[in-house]
Amino acid sequence: MGSDFGPVARALSARGVDLAMRHAPGQPHVRAGDAMILWQRTDDPLARAQALDSGAQDVVGPWMHEAEAAARIIRLAQGQDAKLVLGDLVIDLLERRVERGGRTIALLAREYALLVHLARHAGQPFSRAELLRAVWQLDFDPGTNSVEVHMSRLRGKLDRHDHQPLLRTVRGRGYMLVAGLESGA
Repeated sequence: MGSDFGPVARALSARGVDLAMRHAPGQPHVRAGDAMILWQRTDDPLARAQALDSGAQDVVGPWMHEAEAAARIIRLAQGQDAKLVLGDLVIDLLERRVERGGRTIALLAREYALLVHLARHAGQPFSRAELLRAVWQLDFDPGTNSVEVHMSRLRGKLDRHDHQPLLRTVRGRGYMLVAGLESGA
């Protein structure tokens, strides 16, 4: 896709979206399910109209803000209702909004990325090293307690107000988000 796609890729990653990008002959594009989103390097309305007439579901490019391009890709990838719902926890991937029990929860960017990763794999424990790789994009342990600090803050924000805990520490395995309002663990 070229280096100009980097900001969009980072915006998608921050929202917890992993993409498989393909390069069709002559036209770089992103496939989102059955939808094809064309990556257009210059802002050319006529070429954009031709691409849409030819079957592309949307056209994005470096001429638009990366948040808008990411939102358009996510909308097509996950349909109009781009939300993860686990019990009373709702994560709106387009708006980057988190609610629990109808109450909005303000999260920092890393907390949000951590929550989205755990929510996409609810019920699966992740070790500290796996979280560093998936959320921090680090293939080494920096020797800090960053994962523990972020998990503690996230747990404090999600599980307060008499809610049943969703974030669990699985002894010897790591951290996980329970798939619903289950007991035990």
